Amino acid sequence: MEFLQFDRAWKTLASEEVVTLGGESPTDIEFLQIDYDERRQAHRTVFSSREGHDLDIENAEVLEVPREKAGEVLEHILHKLHLAPLLILPIAKWRPVFDLVTPALTENEQWISIDSEASIEMNTRDPLVCELRDLHLLRAVVEVILRDGEEMSQGISIAAIQAPVLVEIEPAGGVLLTIGNEGLADEVRAVADAFSAD
Repeated sequence: MEFLQFDRAWKTLASEEVVTLGGESPTDIEFLQIDYDERRQAHRTVFSSREGHDLDIENAEVLEVPREKAGEVLEHILHKLHLAPLLILPIAKWRPVFDLVTPALTENEQWISIDSEASIEMNTRDPLVCELRDLHLLRAVVEVILRDGEEMSQGISIAAIQAPVLVEIEPAGGVLLTIGNEGLADEVRAVADAFSAD
């Protein structure tokens, strides 16, 4: 995984009709939550929210995926849909994410090498570029965020570049997928249902 300059990445995402949740400039907000422009039809799927979390997403489909399986299910979804490369962005800045994840992944050589190069990125939103071979590491990061995270600032967003799929991983809200295509939404459901049946 390598860091990409935020402005370049945002230009690419904006060309795919990605906007901030409130429509503001991404540089002006504390929490960068992304969505598709409201003119674009989008299907929202949520799973593995924290117990008691109040879901405030209109018309979201809720899938029954146990929280401890969320990282595994997400890895399978992203793999099955061949959604690489992906951009991984911090919801706030990178520092809270690294402060949470690094102590839990001290045995993960791939993460430690990213961590050692990330010092100049800590106060940025420069995304990490994630290829298919990196999905196992992404799964480990998601598992730590959902297991140990407490605050929105420790969350991440994932944006596919080749397909209309956005993912938000947030400690309270669990996993939110925003999918701009009904066929992809059906595939996501099929993968998640296979896990629910286990």
